[in-house]
Amino acid sequence: MNTMISKNKTAIVPVIFKGLAGTIFIFAVLTAISYQNDLPVDGKLVIGFPWEFYSEGTGYNLERDEYASFENFEPLKLIGNILVALAIYLVLHLSLRPLFGKKSANFCRYC
Repeated sequence: MNTMISKNKTAIVPVIFKGLAGTIFIFAVLTAISYQNDLPVDGKLVIGFPWEFYSEGTGYNLERDEYASFENFEPLKLIGNILVALAIYLVLHLSLRPLFGKKSANFCRYC
């Protein structure tokens, strides 16, 4: 029994890849814009927008009379930043689609 995959199921794959690529692009742009490297000034490196998901730094501890360092990575904030990038991509995609987009197939009104 040889059945063919319907055209609607195969047409959604490029839409998913476009959404994934757009989300990664927006996440990279937001992360690059929010990147703060003040290690030479105050000893802190911060990455993440709207939530800081990575920070690193050093500082002088007066009580111990030595330099101390720290490094923090928070995966839940990283996931939150990716979801914010996805929401921004969807808003941009849906608002700019009437201007630049062509008509899509009937199976997906919003893609």
